[in-house]
Amino acid sequence: MRFLIKTSCYLLLWSFAVIQFGLSVVAEASVPVPKLEPFAYQDVVLTGGPMDVQAKGARTFYLSLSEDDLLNGFRIRAGLPAPGKAMGGWYDPQGFAGAHPFGQFVSGLARMYATTHDVRFKEKVARLVHGFRLTMAADGFFYSSAKVAKEWPCYLYDKNCIGMRDAFTLTGNREALTVLSRMTDWAMKNLPQRSDEWYTLPENLYNCYALTKEPRYLELAKRYDYSNGFYNEFAKGQNAFHPNLHAYSHVNTLCSAARIYQATGDPKYFDALDNAWRYLTTTQMYASGGWGPDEHFVEEGKGKLAAYLDSTGQGFETPCGSYANVNLDRYMMRFTGDGKYGDNMERVLYNGILAALPPMADGHSFYYSDYRPGTQKMRREETWTCCSGTYAQITADYPLNVFLKNGQDLFVNLFVPSKLNWKRSDGMVQVAQSTNYPAQLSTLLTISVAKPTRFGLNIRVPNWSNSMSIIRVNGRVFGHEEATKGSVSVTRTWKNGDTMSIQFSAKPRLEPIDPQSPNTVALMYGPLLYVALSDKSVELTRPVSSPSDWSVYASPGSDLVTKDGKLTFRPFYQIQDEHYTTYCRFRDPDSLVKH
Repeated sequence: MRFLIKTSCYLLLWSFAVIQFGLSVVAEASVPVPKLEPFAYQDVVLTGGPMDVQAKGARTFYLSLSEDDLLNGFRIRAGLPAPGKAMGGWYDPQGFAGAHPFGQFVSGLARMYATTHDVRFKEKVARLVHGFRLTMAADGFFYSSAKVAKEWPCYLYDKNCIGMRDAFTLTGNREALTVLSRMTDWAMKNLPQRSDEWYTLPENLYNCYALTKEPRYLELAKRYDYSNGFYNEFAKGQNAFHPNLHAYSHVNTLCSAARIYQATGDPKYFDALDNAWRYLTTTQMYASGGWGPDEHFVEEGKGKLAAYLDSTGQGFETPCGSYANVNLDRYMMRFTGDGKYGDNMERVLYNGILAALPPMADGHSFYYSDYRPGTQKMRREETWTCCSGTYAQITADYPLNVFLKNGQDLFVNLFVPSKLNWKRSDGMVQVAQSTNYPAQLSTLLTISVAKPTRFGLNIRVPNWSNSMSIIRVNGRVFGHEEATKGSVSVTRTWKNGDTMSIQFSAKPRLEPIDPQSPNTVALMYGPLLYVALSDKSVELTRPVSSPSDWSVYASPGSDLVTKDGKLTFRPFYQIQDEHYTTYCRFRDPDSLVKH
């Protein structure tokens, strides 16, 4: 009897706990199981190719930034000695968004340390975090001026959140957690509900909550959820990319929806992401993978992308937009395992951020990709723009995009000279990727293991590959595998020194800018956008409407020349100061051959 009474009490208490905490139990149980996960920064090393060259240049540039200059405005506001000089431009405390990229610089440097293990980056992060903390007010006020705190409060809190979080998680700097907590003291009391770019906040706030388990980060994240008027529209299948919206920040806020879905499993957020990605890639995107002319979306179905070619040089906010796009693609690959997101990532990497000019010591940075006829690449006139911050982060993130894993299986997403150190429960596996991609559309993977190890090796097959891929294992043809969801897979017991290679095939293809302008076309070859070397608009006629009419199309990394020699096309990411034309026009409506 006593046993039954005691058992009944336990059941009653358990039932009460379920009632009290049922929502959290359900939420935890519904968290989606990822199909793919990226490796850590330190697990992947780039060993060559254009991404490696750009990333090394970025590391040299950001390591050279003067810490006294970066902290100058903060110290002046705090009444502290302020060595160094004012940086000016957008960094000016009384300028557009004073010191807004500071947190991104800290974030980028922390990621660079995680990739390289070069202690100079760790030490620079520590000095910047410490110097920044000394300028904070007693109530946690951290901005460089009252002006920027009034005009850009959410935006700068967001950037500094990610900087301090990365400083702690990637370099082990515990002082950064103190800074993060003190900033949040101010934010909880003073951050406005809806002012500047508040809708980009939840991604970082969910990450801060996962790191600290402090409920206030979760409270803030829910406060700035962008369901009404944006996520909910997409979840219903409606296109919420309205022309009055700022393009970069609204694609970036989709990453917040992704982080909410990752944390809660609420299917509304996945539906929103799925539909938003579809609308982005089918109604907003240039052949480069860029979007947002004049930093806004275009009205669907009106031929507006083509119309912008003659009216603006502000075609794509490149470092910022590339960062948001690649981050979104990586989330979608994690949720679905679908190679189409890797295709899109590859497109915007090669023709977006890799086509950007490097930043200059005086703060002039590449901002917009210009798709007008006969134009040139230019850096923005104002210095220290937002793109100077995202350039640091996206180039440091390259290692996250090459390999991904699904439990004990490996997925090769990007074809980049690289080396993976994969710590598994059954031992260490090293994978070296050798390739001259995209000049050659192939890659070779060499396996190093201490003992034979069984796992699946999956390779993304790009959607532009126009025949079945040739796969070789240890030099012998393994078979012609058809892609399933954009990938091919070989599962076997791998021995030390085993190799797997894959050969893709492609021919030049012409992509219309939008359905309403079928005779305005860009030339694509493999993943690359090709532009005409011309200082004026280019008109095509029938002799160049078919891939067979190009005199050279065996090497996608080199120039393409028409048979009559009158036009030369070059990969956009290789363009420096040449005049170029991105989109060509056909002379008459019947001359375009569809592919």
